[in-house]
Amino acid sequence: MRGNAVMKGYLKNPEANEETFANGWFHSGDLAVKHPDGYIEIKDRSKDIIISGAENISSVEIENTLYSHPAILETSVVARPDEGWG
Repeated sequence: MRGNAVMKGYLKNPEANEETFANGWFHSGDLAVKHPDGYIEIKDRSKDIIISGAENISSVEIENTLYSHPAILETSVVARPDEGWG
């Protein structure tokens, strides 16, 4: 995205600026789908994708599934290194 409402960059962090900005565009890392009616739905963040056994796993999708259980009030899904699965 780009425009007047987008920040100019990260303060004193040129590495983050180089990683996040390209040709005047801010790359947020949001993953979205565009519905036939033009509605854009944010589904996840690329930084929240866990790669395990060559599969992409959405930590947000797992958290939302866990939240649907009545006995679960709070949850957080994080990746951890595994010798076999990556």
